[in-house]
Amino acid sequence: MLITVKDVLELDGFKNAKIVAGKRGLSNIVNNATLMEVPDIFPYVNIHSLLITTLYPIYNNEDATNQLIPKLSELELAGICIKPVRYIKEIPLEMIKQANDLDFPIIELPEDANLSNLVTEILELSLNKHINILNFRNYVHERLMSLFLRGEDINSLVNNLSEIVKFPVLLLDNDLNIICVSDDLMKQEVSIIYSSNNYGKDKFIVKVKDVEYLEESYIKYSINAGKTKFGYIVLLKGEVNNQNLIVAVEQASLLIASVFYKNYAVLEKERSFQDAFIRDILQGKISSQIDTINKARTFGWNMEFPQIIMIIKVLIDDEKRKKEVYEYILDSKFIEKTFEEKMLVNKNKFKTVYIDDSLVVFINAIFMNSIKENSIEVGKLIVERLKDKVKVGIGISNTVKSIDNFPLAYKEAHNSLIVGTVLNQGSFVSHYDDYQMFNIIKEVKDKDTLLKYVENKLGKIIDYDKTTDMKLMETLKVLIEENFNAKKAAKKLFIHYNTLRYRIERIKELGIDIENGFAIGELVLAYNIYLWLMANPD
Repeated sequence: MLITVKDVLELDGFKNAKIVAGKRGLSNIVNNATLMEVPDIFPYVNIHSLLITTLYPIYNNEDATNQLIPKLSELELAGICIKPVRYIKEIPLEMIKQANDLDFPIIELPEDANLSNLVTEILELSLNKHINILNFRNYVHERLMSLFLRGEDINSLVNNLSEIVKFPVLLLDNDLNIICVSDDLMKQEVSIIYSSNNYGKDKFIVKVKDVEYLEESYIKYSINAGKTKFGYIVLLKGEVNNQNLIVAVEQASLLIASVFYKNYAVLEKERSFQDAFIRDILQGKISSQIDTINKARTFGWNMEFPQIIMIIKVLIDDEKRKKEVYEYILDSKFIEKTFEEKMLVNKNKFKTVYIDDSLVVFINAIFMNSIKENSIEVGKLIVERLKDKVKVGIGISNTVKSIDNFPLAYKEAHNSLIVGTVLNQGSFVSHYDDYQMFNIIKEVKDKDTLLKYVENKLGKIIDYDKTTDMKLMETLKVLIEENFNAKKAAKKLFIHYNTLRYRIERIKELGIDIENGFAIGELVLAYNIYLWLMANPD
């Protein structure tokens, strides 16, 4: 427990002392005591020290006397004990006024007070309490360490900490999600309340039923192992202020961090095996469907068919920020929670992995109705919820009916992702089935033939866009999407109708026929070949 000015006044040597000013500072912490033997005392005092003096060094210096209290308060001393009569008849009124204004305690000592004995008594009290804290730290450490060495889980450590301190304990992840609570909170409704305006990861409210614990009513301590932060341990202490509580939380956080780190190391090892297994699936190196399904179960993955593949890619250049977003999505089970929220798929029907700078999601669609529509809907929900964090592209494959179809489905999802990147400037969701013409185009083995066709039909527009800012290819794209309805296209492009008419005239001047039905068909085909080539540069 911390020593305060109030505790000092209860010592035997202070029985006849009285507080004459700054009573609101009685809760100030006292770490040690110092005698004032020189006028320039300020360089020799420490924070939370209690100064004891007769004021002899400055009693005949009015300026020094008037500056003493404000300066001591500024240096965060606990207070001052003054023995009057011998050098000053009484404590100056100016000092008393200053102390009351600053909530800085002034204690008037009796005439027979032995200042050296008072210092010794305070130091002994401080030392005894420090020893008690060290003993308590050792007790907490030994008790929790024995649990750790027996291989007990995090729940057991949290419950034992709660038993030691006699207060409820919570464990939170980095996003303030509740990982576990002590047994005394198991049947309670517990929630974390915070908002971007008033609260955040540094400040939040813990609500237990109808009781709210504000920042001063709980102890929060980060759980760190090296440079890795796993979350927070929170002790709901109410109005109690006790140094032992802080010590207990500190010791618990060290051991909980060790458990987290051990689990993290095991998980990383499992991930490396899992990722190698999934790469083999996507590369078509595994042919036995039964063996694949059985091995998938060892990674907590209930693989059933049909499946769909969803690729999620963060579309920014900042590699550090990109990695943070991917880690957030993986660690928070963001995708799985979104599907579960829509009540489409259970959590063990998923597998999300990081491969080649994107997240690949395998989704068990065996009980999913309207697979394409629902997967697109969830994709749009993911994009919507990430829009404030980052720009994201999502590519979705057709259904996978057997293990042999995975390599093709992965390519489909990847190609639809690339096409979506070409077609959209912001976040998007792109389904491969929306580009069925690609199934025909990809059968043309002679790439030079495709390139030549695009050059003949669109080459002049592509070259024109390289030298001007008229964005004719973008204009053509929207015209195709809107069935060459100029008014709808202008609205979608957010430009004036006359501006669109001017662009259309420019397209015509380049020799592009957008009025003849057969010519339009060739133009649409050329545009899709252009997208296919953009999506498949190799």
